[in-house]
Parts: sequence; C-alpha cells; structure tokens
Amino acid sequence: MCNILNKRPFNKGLFYFLFLIVISFLNGYDKPLISVIELKGNLKTKAFILNREIEHPLHIPLDSSLANSDRNRLENLGLFSQVIWITEPLADGSIKLVYTVVESIYKVPPIALPTYNEDYGWSITGVWSIKNFMGRNQNLSIGGSIGAEDTYGFSFSDPWIFGNHVSLGINIGRTLYKHRFLDREIDVNNFSVKFGRWFGRNIKSMIGLDIEEKKYFNEKSFDVFNYYGLLGSIKYDTRDIFWSPGKGVLFSHSLYYRKGIYPEDFQTTLWSQSYSTYFKINKSGKKRVLALNTKVKRKLGSKNEFFINYIGNSTTIRGWDLPDSNLFYSQLEPFRFGHESLQFSIEIRQDIIPKKLIKTGIEFGLTVVAFYDFGMITDDWKNLKEESLINGIGAGIRIPFPIVGVIRLDYGFGFREGVFNSGSLHLGIGQKF
Repeated sequence: MCNILNKRPFNKGLFYFLFLIVISFLNGYDKPLISVIELKGNLKTKAFILNREIEHPLHIPLDSSLANSDRNRLENLGLFSQVIWITEPLADGSIKLVYTVVESIYKVPPIALPTYNEDYGWSITGVWSIKNFMGRNQNLSIGGSIGAEDTYGFSFSDPWIFGNHVSLGINIGRTLYKHRFLDREIDVNNFSVKFGRWFGRNIKSMIGLDIEEKKYFNEKSFDVFNYYGLLGSIKYDTRDIFWSPGKGVLFSHSLYYRKGIYPEDFQTTLWSQSYSTYFKINKSGKKRVLALNTKVKRKLGSKNEFFINYIGNSTTIRGWDLPDSNLFYSQLEPFRFGHESLQFSIEIRQDIIPKKLIKTGIEFGLTVVAFYDFGMITDDWKNLKEESLINGIGAGIRIPFPIVGVIRLDYGFGFREGVFNSGSLHLGIGQKF
C-alpha cells in the first residue's frame, strides 16, 4: 500500500495579490487618504492664485515633501507674511489638508516717504502702490520723487496675464539725477515692455523692448543718446525660498542689445551671467546656509565713457566707499572702473530669528551674514588677467520687510594687494544674490 500526497496547485494570482498588499503597506497606503484640500486666510487674494501653486494630489496619503513644496511656492508669490499647512481628520476616516496664509501688507496709500539709492542718495518719494492688485497678484505703482532723484512714472506687472506663467510688465517713466562719479547730470526718459514665460517650474525666460533717451549735461557740455534696446534672458531656478534660499541653484544669462537712433553709430551688447548655489550646512537648529555666486559681465561694441561701470558697492564688492567725481578724475583708484568684470561672492547666512508675525501683523526676523567678495573690472576682457584682485570682507544683517522683501545692511573692509581701506557701510534691498 502506498500513500499518495496530492499537492495543491500553486496559485500565481493569489501570490501577486498578497505581493501587492505588502508593497502597498510598505508604501503607506494603509494611512488615511487626503479627500479635501482647503485654503484659509486669503481674504483678498483670489483662490485660483493659490490653487495653481498647489500640486499635492487628492486620494493619496499625505506626502509632507509635496506639501512643503506647495508651501514654498505660496511663499514665493511674495504675497504672504506666513504660510503653514496642517491636516485635519474627517468623519469618514480620510483627512483634510489645509493651507493657511496670512496676507502681507499689499497697499501703500498715497504717501511721501524717504528712500535711498546707493548710486543717487536720499530722496522723498511720493507713491501710490498696490501689490496684489484686485487680488490677482498684479502689481501697480504710480509715483514720483524729489531730492537726489527727481522722478515720475507708472509701472504694471502680471505674472500670469496670458496663462500659465506667461507674464507682462510695463514701465513708463522719467528720471533726473546726478551721475555717481561723472561730472554730469542725467535726464532719462524710458518706456519698456517685457514678456515672460516659464517652462515647467525651473526654466524662466523673458524678452523685452526698451526705448530710451539719455541726456548727459553740465554747464559746459550736452550729449544725447536715443536708442532702442532688445532684451532677453533665461534662468534655471531650483531655489526653495526665493527671498532666503536654503538650497538650490539660480543660473541666469541675459543679453541687452542697444542700437542708436541718434547717434546712429552707437551700438552695444551687454552679456550678463550669474551662477548662484545654496547649501544648508546644518541638519538641526536654525537655518545656516553657505551661498556662492559668480558673476560675469561682458560688453561688446561701443564702450563710451558715459556708460562706464564701477566696482565697490552693495551689489558688487562690498567694503569700499562709493566713488565720486574726485576719485574718478584723479585716477587714484583706476582699477575700480571699467566696462567688463568678473566677480565672486561667498556668504554664510545664519538665521537668528526665523521670519514670523509679530503682534502688529507685520513679518519680522533677523539673519546675520559673513561675506567675502572678490573680483576685477577692466575696459577690455583680454586685459582682465593682468588686474590684481579687488577684495571685500565683512558682516551684515538681513531683516524681512513687507513689499520690499528684505532689507540688507552690510559693513566691510576692502583690500587690494595687501593694503586695507578704512571700511564702508552698505544699505540695500533684497539679497545680494
């Protein structure tokens, strides 16, 4: 007698079913699903302005990385003092994802305020400005100033006027001021229109047309330049937070071609490049960031003295006093003036008070910065390697502020060929890079 063992056939379908259950469990599908996404706090801003920045899908478990990316995009709109997200359980076992915003100050009533520009000085500016016009993330400004700058003008911008990240910007204005270091007054009439388009989330392009008249004059001479300009730029941008990046890169190239209407032989092309990289260098505690930047500026064609540039301010190499006509014409520091330049900057940015709302409803925070800038400028690119480095080293603070984004104050010391100067204070708006 023999015993026969009948084996049960292997069920491949059952095996795959169990396999999918295990994989689903490991992937988190045992967690509650998001069934609702809700917006709160947008009292003025239209809901569609926020909705088009939110990419977290419905009917999946919460993905905190996606929610954080949504939060960053909402903050990058520049409309809100605070953006947070939370989840709330619902009766059916699913959850609701809630994005709550606190709208920033968006309107400056007709008012006169002191303003400062490093190249011009202090002015009294009368302005009527609306950020987030009609709740559609449009910016409208009408104003003028007297003092170091005598101006009047109108500007309008809309980042989505023709659809998904297709933007329009218009500016019309007149400005009269004394040149920073040339013995000339300048009278500028300008009209510009710009169109922009994003390709995905990271590639940003712009083209534009510029028509301008510039008059350079003093008691003895009068020179006029009438020209049109064609502008184009492209950027690759992966920064997490625009006003204070903790990670990512920003690479940009721009071309600005100017052709003389009068004089007809005036023709020049400006080619600007910038490469910025940001690294968060601590894993816990308040954010500490290493920020690196390289800038290249080339000029092809006419290199008229009226369009000469300089190094030694809040946007180039810090720690140097601003030049004046005495410095320029005395030729005491000719190495600070030219048409083409190469610059590098290193910053360590440490949050002391992360941005938050205070009782008045205004955002506040504090970041301290240590910096080192170095570079060269010359009339001709081929002579750049013969120049000695211009250096600046120092420290500063950054304070977030409504409408302008961030106020920047830096103090540094400049040095070249081992010789230090007495130092200089720089006030600016926005990060240096």
